[in-house]
Amino acid sequence: MKSDILPPGFKCLFIIAFLLLSGCKTAERTSYYIDTNKSLFPLENYSQSVDEWISPVLSDSNIPVMAKDNQNKYFSALLSKYYGMGKQGQSPWNIYYISRVLKNKPERGLDASIRQYLSPKSLSWGENFRVNSEAWKQDIRNNSLNPIDKTYQVSSRAISVRETKVRALPTDAPAFHNPQNAGEGYPFDYLQMSAIRPGTPVYILTESMDKAWKYVISPSVTGWVKSDDIATVSTEFVSEWTSLGLTNLGAFIKQPVSVNVGKQFYFIARPGTILPFKNYQTGYFSAIIPVRNADGSASIKSVSLREDIFTGMPWQMTPMNIATLIKSMNGQPYGWGNTLFYNDCSSEIRSLMLPFGIYLPRNSAAQIKSTFRQVDLSDASPQERLDYLAKYGQPFTTLVYIPGHIMLYIGNHLVNGKSVPMTYQNLWGLRPKDADSRSIIGSALFFPLLTMYPERPDLLSLADKAQFKLGFLGASEDTE
Repeated sequence: MKSDILPPGFKCLFIIAFLLLSGCKTAERTSYYIDTNKSLFPLENYSQSVDEWISPVLSDSNIPVMAKDNQNKYFSALLSKYYGMGKQGQSPWNIYYISRVLKNKPERGLDASIRQYLSPKSLSWGENFRVNSEAWKQDIRNNSLNPIDKTYQVSSRAISVRETKVRALPTDAPAFHNPQNAGEGYPFDYLQMSAIRPGTPVYILTESMDKAWKYVISPSVTGWVKSDDIATVSTEFVSEWTSLGLTNLGAFIKQPVSVNVGKQFYFIARPGTILPFKNYQTGYFSAIIPVRNADGSASIKSVSLREDIFTGMPWQMTPMNIATLIKSMNGQPYGWGNTLFYNDCSSEIRSLMLPFGIYLPRNSAAQIKSTFRQVDLSDASPQERLDYLAKYGQPFTTLVYIPGHIMLYIGNHLVNGKSVPMTYQNLWGLRPKDADSRSIIGSALFFPLLTMYPERPDLLSLADKAQFKLGFLGASEDTE
């Protein structure tokens, strides 16, 4: 009957209203789901208040968690990595160290990247979700043809003048694995290796054919950086920089910090950025920074930095100082290989430890091996692992390693009425046992280690991996 047919105008309004209401209900019902293999892990039950997990009112909040002698040993190793110029020093400016590197086939890493991503049979995906073409591979291969000079060159010494990304090949273009697979696609660009902070000594092994990239050795990583992100250093520059660095070295303890003088901007600094300083006066450090000249060489400039953003090293390793750092770092997005200059798991821990004078290698497997003592709990059950950590873990100086991931144990805390090990980490996400999806966290956060997460019981616990190792940064009494 015609009387049952809605007028055209009313019908349109009805349809729009229906769609809007349907959309609201759908958004509410599926708010944690991104696509068929990605969801967001619900974090509402896990407070991210630093003061809740590292309380400023506790009597031991200003008591060091590491013995001074032990901390100084770490600091001496750090100084050697950056500024050590003697026969046992490992600075990228050190002729003895670099000469040994040059004799040990330094091109192997570059050759491996070329074989992995540029060989005829290799497959990688670009930012447009299409497979990178043979022409794409050939262009990058041709740009990588300059050989490495196996003789130490004074003129190859350089320094980073700003934060710079480190690439496996001389290109900004990404190489993703198949984005249709769970856990692949952004941000997992496998050409993105790391980042080098401003003021870091490097040695140039070679340059790209287009001269836009330099292949460099830094204290923590070897790879390609943008040519204009570094500047060559003279013998006088090296002498002044290393002499001051070995005497007065400081670290940034907040982020992001814009380093500028007047209207002149120089770089952004974050925890993990270390600089020599000349002196300290009434709340300010007079630090030095490298500035790139028009000819590509570096000169030294002084800048004034407040003591609430920059401190002398090694900083006293107390829970309160650790909390100061975490308050600045917590909640920052996850960045695979320092994508967009965000941290991934290992760079988060590395950046957190550097102000205290503790140098850690770049990747998680090397970090756990570098600790004072390791305990392998891989043969234990998830509950046994957590019980051991809760009993023998040393808050703020115990690292927890699982394959491809690392985190910092900060102590035992009540979660849902039960005392459990709490960690600080930068975590991409969790997966179910069949690994066909990911529940994404994607940030630095406080996260408890549980055998099962009640919000998502289907997900595999971080304590339920093939390997589970503890690394103790400080010396301690033997455990059972």
